[in-house]
Amino acid sequence: MGEPVRIPRGGALTQPDKPVIVFPTARDPEVTWKTYDHIAPGTYPAYSRSARIVRDSHYKRWLCLVQFDILDDALVDSIAQLAWFLNLGHGEKPHAGRRSKYWSAWCLANGGHPLRNARLSPSVFLRRQATVVVEDVWRDHQGTVSTEAAYSKIELVLSWNTGGGK
Repeated sequence: MGEPVRIPRGGALTQPDKPVIVFPTARDPEVTWKTYDHIAPGTYPAYSRSARIVRDSHYKRWLCLVQFDILDDALVDSIAQLAWFLNLGHGEKPHAGRRSKYWSAWCLANGGHPLRNARLSPSVFLRRQATVVVEDVWRDHQGTVSTEAAYSKIELVLSWNTGGGK
């Protein structure tokens, strides 16, 4: 076997009978992706470890993202880390209407309705134990059904077991 031939900038081979080795000019970037936990659907004890308002640039909307550690029956070990998404509208600023999922979730976590002109801060969800309903997500952003890509999400918080209240 002869010496390897480099492909000139024009792309044409000068010696077609020799093997071609292409040398990358720069290291290819490492492509990463996040795996999402998948557990059996049902009711679980959970601990909310973070809560924040974020802008979803793909869907052009505001979300409250609450991240939970799903706990085992002894309430000691985390068996999964799941997210709870609460929509806050498509406007310039986040907005929670009285019929929204965020409004009812906030009132449940707070132990009652907010005072007039109160700020509905996501901190009411932060660092608290709760009982949550976990469901599977089978469809991707294109509506394709895929059992291999299924993951779990928080569908509903049934009760807040610590904090809150008036």
